[in-house]
Amino acid sequence: MPTWDLNLKDMKTYKVGIIGYGGFGQFLHHWWDRLEQIEIVAIADTTAGLKTEGNCKLYGSWKDLLADPQIDIISIVTPPALHAEMACAAMQAGKHVLLEKPVAINLLQAERILKVQAETEKIITVDHMIRYNPIIHSLMALSEIGALGKLRHVAVHNYAQDQALPAEHWFWDEKVSGGIMVEHGVHFFDIVSALSRQKPVEVYGTSDQRNQRQRDRMSAIVKYDDGLLGEYHHAFSGPGFFEQTTLHLAYDLARIEIEGWMPMKGTLKALTNSSTRKAFTSLPDWKEISAEAIGCGSDDSRPEGWGAAEALSEEKDSVKAGGIFYKVDHIVSGSFEIQRTKAEVYGRCVQELLLDVIAKIENKEHELAVTLQDGVQALRTALLASR
Repeated sequence: MPTWDLNLKDMKTYKVGIIGYGGFGQFLHHWWDRLEQIEIVAIADTTAGLKTEGNCKLYGSWKDLLADPQIDIISIVTPPALHAEMACAAMQAGKHVLLEKPVAINLLQAERILKVQAETEKIITVDHMIRYNPIIHSLMALSEIGALGKLRHVAVHNYAQDQALPAEHWFWDEKVSGGIMVEHGVHFFDIVSALSRQKPVEVYGTSDQRNQRQRDRMSAIVKYDDGLLGEYHHAFSGPGFFEQTTLHLAYDLARIEIEGWMPMKGTLKALTNSSTRKAFTSLPDWKEISAEAIGCGSDDSRPEGWGAAEALSEEKDSVKAGGIFYKVDHIVSGSFEIQRTKAEVYGRCVQELLLDVIAKIENKEHELAVTLQDGVQALRTALLASR
């Protein structure tokens, strides 16, 4: 994972206020409390009889929390329809902002946030914390050095349980949540943008709903500006026993499958050369299972006797994919896995997110791993997929 170059000894203590103290707000409090130079000083929530960790001030109104002069950073962890108003008010009150995804539920709201940020010059980022996951971070680096070739196709399949989402939950009210693609799918649109460095140019979506309120299954096809095609399916309609998320990535030189909406493990099969083969050790707990020189291996894409089969075997140190020649000499397969609990990985990701914001506050030249513009792009794609 990224490690920000922060001199904690000389750095001021940053005081954080959290707006919204449901399950995720409490999760953030739990993990941020473990960071040096971070102090959670205030919570705003309307829940009666609310109790918090530590000696935080409790505010019944988020506007009262914004008026607290000691707070440096505001974390907004409320239903999405409230994000834009709160984020803009926080920046206008002189606070830096860590905004839960999605950035907003429509583009007018998102454009307002962009405008206020430009006017106030406060630091703001969006909680697309999966970019900080060590698997995604490693794959981004491998893509940058060309070890995987071009990314040509992505398939995201997310089967989530709905047992914790009764029909009256705000999640199902698209005027509050934006719907499945906006409230949840933005994570995966953002991951693919991070891995490919490509932007969507065409988006097609379809959906089905069990009743007038619950649109519970949604699919989209996205074409990107350098030829990548993405398929996305999200279903909140099954028992917890079948909850599963997979990401299939088809590169010119690799086939990768990742498991978990918070990626935890996966498999990889790739064509390599001596330098790129070594680079795969950057993947968490990388284990090379097999390796074979391509001159010794077989290409079964054509059966014996097929006229072109002999031509396929002429090149022993290169392959052609998508019209591009790549110098490779081995085909390897292996697995990778983060040897921590999901809670630990998730917790570390949100810690890195907050540290990233602080690094930007300390040094304006620092580049955020997730920018406000990234959040807006993911929202734009999700809205098109929801039509």
